[in-house]
Amino acid sequence: MTRRERTQDDVEHLTTAECWRLLEQAELGRLAVSATDGKPDVFPLNFVARSGHLYLRTAPGAKLADLTGAADVAFEVDGTDGTFRWSVVVRARADTLRLLDDAPLEDIPTAHPSGKSIVVRLVPTTVTGRRFRDARVTTRRTTPRIHEPSDRKPVPIPHFPPPKKGTP
Repeated sequence: MTRRERTQDDVEHLTTAECWRLLEQAELGRLAVSATDGKPDVFPLNFVARSGHLYLRTAPGAKLADLTGAADVAFEVDGTDGTFRWSVVVRARADTLRLLDDAPLEDIPTAHPSGKSIVVRLVPTTVTGRRFRDARVTTRRTTPRIHEPSDRKPVPIPHFPPPKKGTP
C-alpha cells in the first residue's frame, strides 16, 4: 500500500513508512509467540527499531524457549496522540544473537532489573498499521462529565464534630 487509505468505518490504513515512524518512537511493545505447549503467549517488553528490524533483550527462560521452539512471531505496539488511536502489527522471524555479537545493540533498553545478555532480532515479513479517531474524545466534547467545570455552585458537605468521650 503506497498511500493512506480510509475505510467506510473511518479507519486509516497506514503506509509502511508511517508504521516504521511509529515503531521508532514507541518504547514498549507486545511479543506474541506460540509457547512450547502449543498455546499462545504474549510478553510486554522494551525494544528498539533500527535499520528495518526490531531488537529486544531477553534472558534464559520461557520467552527464549518459546522463541527457540517457533521462530515465527507477531509484535504489536499501540498508542494515542490525544485525538487518534493507532496500532502497528509486525509479523516476523525471530533470530537470537549474543549481545557481544553486535556491540551497537547495547543501547537496547530494558526495564527489568536482572541482566539480559541475549538480543533477539525480529526480521519483518509484514508490517501493517491502522489509525482511527478516539470515540471517547468526541464523547467528552459533547457530554459533560462530573470532573469537568460547570457554572453551578458546589453544594456544601455537612460536617459533624466527633462525639465527646463518654457519650453514646
